[in-house]
Parts: sequence; C-alpha cells; structure tokens
Amino acid sequence: MSGLSIEELKPVPGILSSARLIRGTISSLTGDRVEVQTGEGAPRYLSLEAGGDEARGLQPGGAVEILVNDRDEIVAYQRPADQPPTKVFRGSLGRTFNPQKERVTIRLDTGRDVGFYARAVAMEKLAALEVGETADFAVDRAYLLVDVLSLGKPRYLKVGSSPRAPQRQAEGDFVTIGDGRMRLRMKIDDIQSFPVRPLLQPAIEQLAPNESVSVYLDEQGQVIDMVRTSGR
Repeated sequence: MSGLSIEELKPVPGILSSARLIRGTISSLTGDRVEVQTGEGAPRYLSLEAGGDEARGLQPGGAVEILVNDRDEIVAYQRPADQPPTKVFRGSLGRTFNPQKERVTIRLDTGRDVGFYARAVAMEKLAALEVGETADFAVDRAYLLVDVLSLGKPRYLKVGSSPRAPQRQAEGDFVTIGDGRMRLRMKIDDIQSFPVRPLLQPAIEQLAPNESVSVYLDEQGQVIDMVRTSGR
C-alpha cells in the first residue's frame, strides 16, 4: 500500500456482511496456540504470531473477539474494543491474481491501481475474482487483505430488473479505450464510444483489438459489466 493515503483508500471500520464477530474467553496458552471457549461446543484456536500486536498481553481468563468469514475461517482477532478488527473498502480486481506472489492489485473508485499483500486465508477468494469484478475488501490493522466479498456480476441480473441491474446491452468489436471511454465497432461504418466505470477499466484494458464483446450499461449509459463473445 506504499504511497497511498488513507483519505484516498477511504476504509471504513467494520466487517463484511458475510462475516461475523464471535466473543470468547481464553482458556489456555500453549506455545503459539491460544485456546478460546466461545460457547460453540468446540474451542477456537488462535495463533499468537498471526495476531501481531493484538496478541500481546493475552492471558487465560481474558476476553477476545474473533472475526470469521463465511467459510467459518478465522480472519482476525482482538481484545474487546469499540471498533472491529478490520476496515472495509470497495474496489475491483486490477489484474489476474497469482496466489503464489501474495500481492494483489486492486483498482479503487478513483481509478488508481494499488498493490496489497494478502493473508493466506483470503487467497482462494481473491483468485476466484475476475479482473474488473467489484468487491468489498477487508483489511486488518496491518492493512493486509484478510477477506473479500464479491458484489456479483451485473450481467447475471435481468436487464432493468433492479437498480443494480444493467438498463441495456450492446454488442460490438472492441477498438480501443482511453480517457475513461471505450470504442466499439457496432457495424462496418459505425463506431460508438461509451464511458466506462473506473472499477471495470482493468477488464476492458485486457481486450484485444477487434475482439467481440457484449457490454452492459447503467441508466447513465456507463459500461458496468462486460463479457467476451468471441467464439461463442
């Protein structure tokens, strides 16, 4: 996250809508492992090393808050506090994610691409995102990505069925993209230009010239989703 201001990132203290916060009591500490009783039947186990500063001062009998994702995996924890252990911001995948490199490029709504490192618990979810797919991302206190929630692809919604659904669809051959607009050849002598949402631009930039695509437009005429149609 080098060179990025907090004002530009605009993270909001909170947890993803798919996550939940569990409260428990520490029953024992053994080496790197912290055993926590949460009333769920089986105890939860935390890593002191993974907890960083939040792990300092933990003692048996002490209270702890554990954040788990929609797969019931632990993504963060902390001692009881007024705010949750993560902050959330919205963006889109800026380029194809390679889990072996642990670094993911996210396009902010300002149009800026920013690199983040991710914890292992978030790798599989990040790898499942398409380039240009909008999502809410959760970072821990070290600003490492720990969870992600895709907001879905507008093309899967029926045109005009909801505010999030595209209002119309257009098909053509990709010409170029620049200054926030993409150009499509609709017919041999008809090239049209469409404004593109900043979060979707990384996906458009990967298109090859003359590649056939279907684009989905919102009520302002902006491209909010795209799918390749070549070879269909």
